[in-house]
Amino acid sequence: MTITTPNPSQGQASLRLRGRVHPFLTVEIADVAVQELDRALTARLAATAGLFRHAPAILDLTALPAASAPRVAEAVALLRRRGLVPAAFRARNAEVEQAALASGLGRVLEAEPRQNLSAERIRRPPVIVSEPVRSGQRIYAAEADLIVLHSVSPGAQLLADGCIHVYGTLRGSASAGLGDDAAARIFAKVLDAEMVSIAGLYLGAEDFPPGWAKRPAQISLAEGALRFGPLP
Repeated sequence: MTITTPNPSQGQASLRLRGRVHPFLTVEIADVAVQELDRALTARLAATAGLFRHAPAILDLTALPAASAPRVAEAVALLRRRGLVPAAFRARNAEVEQAALASGLGRVLEAEPRQNLSAERIRRPPVIVSEPVRSGQRIYAAEADLIVLHSVSPGAQLLADGCIHVYGTLRGSASAGLGDDAAARIFAKVLDAEMVSIAGLYLGAEDFPPGWAKRPAQISLAEGALRFGPLP
């Protein structure tokens, strides 16, 4: 969806609003004390080596009951102190929703239930990176697969709406299937990543199944979990 506002003086658009998917981090918050949330968040961010610092985040508050509404502002402030940028939220409870709005968050624009997102998904030609990906680089293949012909350094970020292929060593992080494409996969000639994700489901290196470090692998999403398998 695109909404355009014309500029009468120039005959051109002065404002364009585009509805599209962006690679936001989703933070699911259960009904816990803020102190416990702080410990869990600190541990998780430490495990990802700062990859999520200054990352825009969507807060999933759908599990919070009305009694938790007074703690929403504390949770939002905590995420900001830890280097995330809370931008929007999802919630089921009216009191929680009002607390999130009062904290400066916006509502997530959800697709209408009857929409067939898989049929409407657009795929552009793949983004091909022919040089090594250095530490600190962030490459996003919008509406496309991402193909890296060399290795990826620690601290680099690969993001794609489609699949991710790395023909060297995959270090850093790789996030495929942005926009909830559960059919996306990650392929690596040598898997040595700090974090991988598909369709918003993240897994840090410390949680990888045993035996997959520094070997060829493909990662897919099945039955709500990331699955590791060999390359053909």
